[in-house]
Amino acid sequence: MASDADQGARSGGVTESPTDAPLAPYPPNCGPPWLHFVHQMREPLAFAEEALATRDVVRMNLLGNGDIYGVGHPDHAKRVLLTEREQFRKTEDFRIAFGEGLLTVEGEEWQRQRDVLQPLFTRDSVMDYADGMVEQVQRRIDRWRDGDRLDLQAEFTDLALDVLFATVLGRELALDGDRELRESAAHLHDWFKPTSYFLPEWVPTPARRRFRAAKETIRAEADRLLAEKAGGGPTDPAAAEDLLSLLVGLREAGVADSAMLTDERLRDQMVTMIFAGHDTTTTTLTFSFWALANNPEVRERFHAEVDALDGPPTLDELAELDVTERVVTETLRLYPPVHSLPRETTTDVVFDGHRIPADERVLVGIRHVQRDPRFYDDPEQFRPSRWDGDLRSDLHDFAYAPFGGGPRICIGRQFALLEAKLTLATIGQQYDLGWLGENDADGEPPVSPEMTLRMEPGQEFLVTER
Repeated sequence: MASDADQGARSGGVTESPTDAPLAPYPPNCGPPWLHFVHQMREPLAFAEEALATRDVVRMNLLGNGDIYGVGHPDHAKRVLLTEREQFRKTEDFRIAFGEGLLTVEGEEWQRQRDVLQPLFTRDSVMDYADGMVEQVQRRIDRWRDGDRLDLQAEFTDLALDVLFATVLGRELALDGDRELRESAAHLHDWFKPTSYFLPEWVPTPARRRFRAAKETIRAEADRLLAEKAGGGPTDPAAAEDLLSLLVGLREAGVADSAMLTDERLRDQMVTMIFAGHDTTTTTLTFSFWALANNPEVRERFHAEVDALDGPPTLDELAELDVTERVVTETLRLYPPVHSLPRETTTDVVFDGHRIPADERVLVGIRHVQRDPRFYDDPEQFRPSRWDGDLRSDLHDFAYAPFGGGPRICIGRQFALLEAKLTLATIGQQYDLGWLGENDADGEPPVSPEMTLRMEPGQEFLVTER
């Protein structure tokens, strides 16, 4: 907790003039700036959250790469993502990594892409995927046996890719095959490894070489799928069985901007979808089952709820999964897949009387805000029941933002939430997953914060048939 004096300085941060404002300060509790890079490389998540513990806007030094700034109040997030979003652009490393996909483009190009993709990601459209999601989950967990020891992070990565490919990309992956494709999907995160992320783009680190090889593998798969779907694809989202078929159909019919639907752009979209489309679910499922394993009372209520269903969960039964939904919501609060949202300033801006210059990187501390005692009681505790009442309506709009916010809120959030609920319910009916790893001194699981939050590799859970 910060001191009373510091708390008094930590206001929401209305728009202020940059004239004569001092630069945001270095945090007083993180050592000299020349050592920041060492701390960042060793524990990137802990360092960023420690830096924001004393004030809501801080500056961190990254040794040869200049400064990076952190902001940690919901009003700051609102300014960056909504009310002043034109003053904050996506960082260039996203474009280098993912080309001209929806995740990276800006302005009118982003709006055109969003308009074309949005129909397949509305709530109604996503609900059509429900049966296919359950089918893919059941297909994989039919292989589990009582007494198995599973690395859930790895298992759920494969499961999320099964679902993504079968429902959105129109291709069922082999359960015991497609290893090169699966490994490539995992290596898309390597561009953002802490050991590489803050180095100049031209430095050929091992992680970056793995990323580039992975990207080429996925682009080759995109070429294969595009050739397969050529000729007579649908132009009506309601008639499309998968996203790629729709995009190819729109291009061939000349319905959408052809420049946005070239093979090159569609390859970029596929790389973007695979990177963003499986990781949220992987992280949410892994930490949900970790939380259930460590909270027996919640686990008991969860099992009672899914046991009351008449068979595998269906779309019509979603409304009955209140406990399951709260487990997902609370997991996303404590362990948001994107723990910090990176942006870059287009002009000088001021937060709480402190200036951030133009062309500087800014991290919006999503996880930090979602664990802030100013907004949540007992914020470090996994307590799904906190969502029973009016908390959501009482919260600042950006005090809970695991999918970002504003116009660029994650297009796949409805898909990810549906998949998480159905997967939890399907597995929970048949298995209990016991945590075999070791928590840290604060009771937290071992995490591996890269661009997204993940559990450290090799953490095992015990499968017990129910």
